[in-house]
Amino acid sequence: MKAILFILILVISQLTASQNLVFGTISTIDPILMETKLTPLIKEIEKVTRTNIKFQTGYDYASTIDKFADGTFDIGFIGPAPYIHAKNINPEALKIVAGIKNSKKHPYRSVIVSKKGSKFLKYSDLKDKKFAFGSPESTLSYYVPKAMLINSNTLKELKYYDFLGRHDRVAQYVIMGKYSAGAVKQSIANKYSKYLQTIATSQSMPGFMIVANSKLDKNLILKIKNMLLNLKDKKIIQKIKKSAVGFEEREDSEYDKLRVIMDSVDSYK
Repeated sequence: MKAILFILILVISQLTASQNLVFGTISTIDPILMETKLTPLIKEIEKVTRTNIKFQTGYDYASTIDKFADGTFDIGFIGPAPYIHAKNINPEALKIVAGIKNSKKHPYRSVIVSKKGSKFLKYSDLKDKKFAFGSPESTLSYYVPKAMLINSNTLKELKYYDFLGRHDRVAQYVIMGKYSAGAVKQSIANKYSKYLQTIATSQSMPGFMIVANSKLDKNLILKIKNMLLNLKDKKIIQKIKKSAVGFEEREDSEYDKLRVIMDSVDSYK
């Protein structure tokens, strides 16, 4: 009798465990704000998968990328460069479910900014000046803007540069005058437009996406994908990103252009 009871408890615990998933993300802003942005979407995923989902992130970009690569996250919201890094660590780790679809007026771009009213208006004005990047694993706060600085022969002219971790922190430190210029994504440049001016803007890049652990049940992945592609609730979509209009199909090959940029930046001396 005790053996039967033990087996029943074990089965129930396994079933309960199978109903819990972890949703992970790269925090480009404060993690609490990031969770607030994603909670409505996570609730929709819970409904369609009939699971309980726990939100989680890492200490920084690098630790979060490791969690994507080692399968800690069942589902997640990730940017282009971190996605490529995770795939480089473990090529079989992630499957793209859907990408954020943006309006044409707000492409996914990097913006090099300075404090509004300052004399830093073009690349040549940054000679012997201090520059701020976000995370060294970031698409729009490191890889793309660093390529811009390299191609404009500006990088070697800087006094030095630092990594501040997040886009919003870069904007705030530039506004405070601690750095002459910095690199942020378009939405952060827009958010602080009263206090920042644009030095240069990058070409548009493929943006953030929802991914799934490749080992996650295929039927669950398909349910999540169908829900995302048919999601029409603007309150949920624009909570994630104001310029978003929905989700769209996204292929791994769409990130090949960024892979070239990342390789050129990583090999630069």
